[in-house]
This record gives sequence, C-alpha cells and structure tokens, in this order.
Amino acid sequence: MMNNKKTLIKERLSAPIVLLLFFVYDILFLLGFILYLPIYFCRKKINFRALKEKFGFSHLDERQKNCIWIHVVSVGEAQLVGTFIEKLKDRFDQPIVISTTTLTGHRIAKQKYNGIAKVIYFPYDVSLILTRLLDKIHPRLFVAVETEIWPNLFYRLKRRNIPIVLVNGRISDKAFAHYKKIKMITKPVLNWCHYVAVQNQAYKERFIDLGCEPEKVLITGNMKFESILVDEEHLEKIKTKYSSIVKGTNKLLIIAASTHHPEEEIILKVYQEILTSCKNISLLIAPRHVERIPLIEKNIISSGFEPLRISSLKGKNTHKKIFLLDTIGQLLYFYALADICFVGGSLTAHGGHNILEPIYFQKPTIFGPSMENFQDFEEIALNKGAGIKIENTHQLREITLQLINNKALRDSLAEKCRKVFSEEKKSLDKHIELISKCLQ
Repeated sequence: MMNNKKTLIKERLSAPIVLLLFFVYDILFLLGFILYLPIYFCRKKINFRALKEKFGFSHLDERQKNCIWIHVVSVGEAQLVGTFIEKLKDRFDQPIVISTTTLTGHRIAKQKYNGIAKVIYFPYDVSLILTRLLDKIHPRLFVAVETEIWPNLFYRLKRRNIPIVLVNGRISDKAFAHYKKIKMITKPVLNWCHYVAVQNQAYKERFIDLGCEPEKVLITGNMKFESILVDEEHLEKIKTKYSSIVKGTNKLLIIAASTHHPEEEIILKVYQEILTSCKNISLLIAPRHVERIPLIEKNIISSGFEPLRISSLKGKNTHKKIFLLDTIGQLLYFYALADICFVGGSLTAHGGHNILEPIYFQKPTIFGPSMENFQDFEEIALNKGAGIKIENTHQLREITLQLINNKALRDSLAEKCRKVFSEEKKSLDKHIELISKCLQ
C-alpha cells in the first residue's frame, strides 16, 4: 500500500514536468518543420495533400473507429506488412488504418491495401495534431513497424490506455548510436510499449541497452520472410509483356537494383567489359530513386549505349540498349525475369537494400560490403550460401562472369535461395499472437 502511494505521488509530481517537456518538444518540432518545409517541397518529398493530412486533416469517418493502426515509413515497410495485414483481417474483426511517412510509401500502400485498409499520411508528432486524429479514430491498438519511435504519440497513446506494439523490430548501427545519446528519452518511450518484438538476439540487446525492460523485448524473427506478396496474375502479365523484349532470344538478363550514385557508372563499366567476351547479355537498371533517371540516361549515352525506359517499351529493337525501370512498385516482378541480380546501395555507403526479393525468386544475388541496414539478411544469405558478397568493382566483374559462364553455379545458388525461405518462416504467427494478447 505504501509503495502504491509513493508511486501515485511520484506520478502526480512528475506530470507537470512531463507536460512542460512535451510543450518544449512541440515548439522544437514546429521550428524544425518550418525550417525544413521549403527543402522538402523543393526535393518533392511532400505535397499539399500530404501536408494537409500530416496536420491531422485526414478523411476518416466512423468506419475507422476502434481500428488497428499500423504505421510504416516508406516503400520497404509498406510492402513488408502485406501478409501481416491479411492475417490481421482474418483473425480480428477490426478496421485497419495504415499510416505512411513518405509519398512513395503512401502510393504503394494505396495500391496494395486500398480495398482492405484506410491509408493516410502519418501526422506530425505534435500534441494538438495527434489529439485531433486520436479523437477521430480511437484506435484499439497501435502497431509500429521496425524502428518507429515517436515520443509524443506514444505518450498520448499511453494516456488513453491504447496498447503499443513494435513489430519486426530492428535498430541499425547508425540509429543505435543516435538513440544512445538520448537514452533519457528512449527509455520511457520504449517502456510505454506493451511489447517490442525484435528480429534477433543482437537487436534485443540493443533495445534493452536503450532502456527497454527485458521482459517486454521478445525475439519473434523477421516477418520479411513471409511478407513478399506476389500477384501471380500480374506476374504473368509482366512476363508476357516484357520477357521477350528485355531478354530477347537466348539472352541472360542482369538486373542492377536499388542503385545509388555512382553505382550506375560502376555497373555500366562492368557491363562494357563483360560484352567484350559475352555478347548475349542484357542489362536493366532500377535506380532506388526514379527522379535520378534523366542523369542516369546521360551516363548511359556517354557509355555508348541507348537508354530505354520500361514505360516506353513497344517491342523495339534492343540492340545496344540498356533498360531503365522507371515505374514504382514493379521491381519485385522484374526480378522474376532476371538471371543474375546485383542489389545496390551496397557498393556505396547507403547501408544496402533488400536482398530477399531476388532470393525469393531464386536468383543468384550479388551485393557489396555496405549492408549495415540489412545485416540480418546478409548474415542469413551468406550462412545459407544464397548470396555473394563482393568488395569492389573487380570482384563484381569476375563474379558476374563466373555466373554467366557457369549454369551449374547459377542452379546451385537457386537451390540455396529456395532453402532460405523454407527454413526461415513462422515469424508471422508469433507476431499475430502478440497482437492477440493486446486485443483480449
């Protein structure tokens, strides 16, 4: 009884301090918003519709009340939650609201989930905005995907007794270093969560190091092994429409995916050298940011080739042409056409990108040394022999040539890719059980 009284007194004394801290947080957040807004508009990272919704003026109605609110950041996370959402719909009779941070993430989420969930832009983490939105939808549960920690939102959800679950949790080296500097903030925010479901032991230790109570941190594996949703009908359309054009007759197709500067230049140089000994090779480049395509086209022309955007294909002669994937959300399906894949952001200091998608289609997959953001994927791929890590341009050329000239090697890697997915599943069911506990 005495301990309960002490706790109650402590909470009452700390309440004004907490409110003051969040008042200061609101002011700093708004100041940062004012400073960066012109930059976001110039870089086309925001538009007026998104801005309106980020201020809490979303088109929500009674149908979204008592929802399960799932927050994802951008394209990768939006694609990750597909199977997860389907299982939630089957298991629980609750409306679902998905919020996204980026324009591309919002566009992908609308395309994939428009029939089963309401898609909105994530509101700014400001008290008045959050209060308006929470009053509208009264969520039964908030689900944050991977590393989404928002102090103001978590505090207000906690005040309303709305459970918070972080799923597929991970913290990159860079994020961990930043969060450690503000541990006095991360500790209470993380402990407002009911559960923090993480991918592996290393991430569990990081969340605990940031102040999360150990009993709240559970290892549930990586949902991405069960997250890849393939529309088989759409896949067949892609194969029928593009296979003969991008591969031609008896050609192998190399896809350089999610590339950043200067990876396109590196790939072009390697491709030029490969063509001196191997003629029947096609190349498709899928840059991480499609707005860079005009610059990449100039580089292709400078290399002596002709760029051809996928959106412009009309059965043209493919001689001396390099294909550019300029459409959003189609890369997954083009992996199915490939014979060899290189996943970018890994020869530059961008931390790598998702190597699971080409592995899902059992494609020999090459990546560079910079995989900080996907260390778990890298570890699994290398341990299972399903991926090939290279350190430099020379190795990229040599490994690619080996794969081109050795079909048995390509087939061996394909079988190892198949085993990765057959052995790494069951994470999704563990996450659903945690959600079930919160909704009981």
